[in-house]
Amino acid sequence: MAVVAIISLAVVIGAVIQGSLGFGYALVAVPAMVLLLPWAVPVTPLFLALPMTLLMSVREWRSIDLSGFALITAGRLLGTVAGVVLLVLAPKGYLSMVTGLLILTVALGSFLKPSFEVNKRTRLAGGVSSGVVGTVAALGGTPLALVYQDRSGAELRSTLAISFVVGIAMSLVGLGLAGKVEGRHVVLALELLPGLLVGLWASRWVVKRLDERWLRPTVLMLAAAAGVVIILLGPGG
Repeated sequence: MAVVAIISLAVVIGAVIQGSLGFGYALVAVPAMVLLLPWAVPVTPLFLALPMTLLMSVREWRSIDLSGFALITAGRLLGTVAGVVLLVLAPKGYLSMVTGLLILTVALGSFLKPSFEVNKRTRLAGGVSSGVVGTVAALGGTPLALVYQDRSGAELRSTLAISFVVGIAMSLVGLGLAGKVEGRHVVLALELLPGLLVGLWASRWVVKRLDERWLRPTVLMLAAAAGVVIILLGPGG
């Protein structure tokens, strides 16, 4: 009960962050599960993320960048395949460290650059990067958040959310076919679901206070934090 309560708190915090910024849930919830219930990762976090991203997509569906979503999905398929190949060919620890350094560099570089152009190439590149990073380090939302850092909060959140729905569904199908999904994963997800819904509901109040002036720096700071987390997953992490 104590373990579930601690993880529930992490899920609440993660849902508030993701509901406000469009990503960040995995930064809080996944490490808590890895430390306390390692068998739950990655299946339970994915089961929880699916209803959260669906609700976020519905909440701001008018702001979804549909053309961007199509490019991101195509890129994510390519990136997922590339990520699997890299995992086979390269030591995971060093691969995670290099990936984290790249994300950290892009995030820090974005602080110095006043604007970021969102076009077909950057959307496709974001999708590919998301697939690679999601496969290597389970933090695929960070590259997409960097691509949409200069867009409105509603567009960032809704476009990332619908992209996550497709990506999570593909991951769960793959895990199911590989025999990695067990009944205890579903039971734990149901136990944690109330906390996730509370966090997502609370994020509505944060969104109202997170105006456009604060959105971009907050996204960049959280992306930099994600880069650090991925680096810590490298050798000795």
